[in-house]
Amino acid sequence: MNRNVLIVGGAAITAYILGTRANRPTLAEHPETLRHQVERLWTDPQAKKRRAKFRKQRAKDARAATKALQKQTAKARKTLGKQAESARKNVAKQTDRATKKVRSAIAA
Repeated sequence: MNRNVLIVGGAAITAYILGTRANRPTLAEHPETLRHQVERLWTDPQAKKRRAKFRKQRAKDARAATKALQKQTAKARKTLGKQAESARKNVAKQTDRATKKVRSAIAA
């Protein structure tokens, strides 16, 4: 009886091992490596067109962003120029007032 259990158990283990190995893919079924896949995709004409289209779109976006940034910079420069001129005038007025006060204090 023990001998029969060992034979059946051995047969079951052997069947399990052979069954699991049968499902494994072999190299012959998948000869294309990752490097070959990347190379094939890189040289694909449709992929080249998509990359060129993507580059053109990014260049267009970059030009638009540059133009918008130049407009904002010019606007800020103009605004800051006005504020600087206003501040210069205020400082000149305050200096004139202080000078008049000092002169009137000296004259008195």
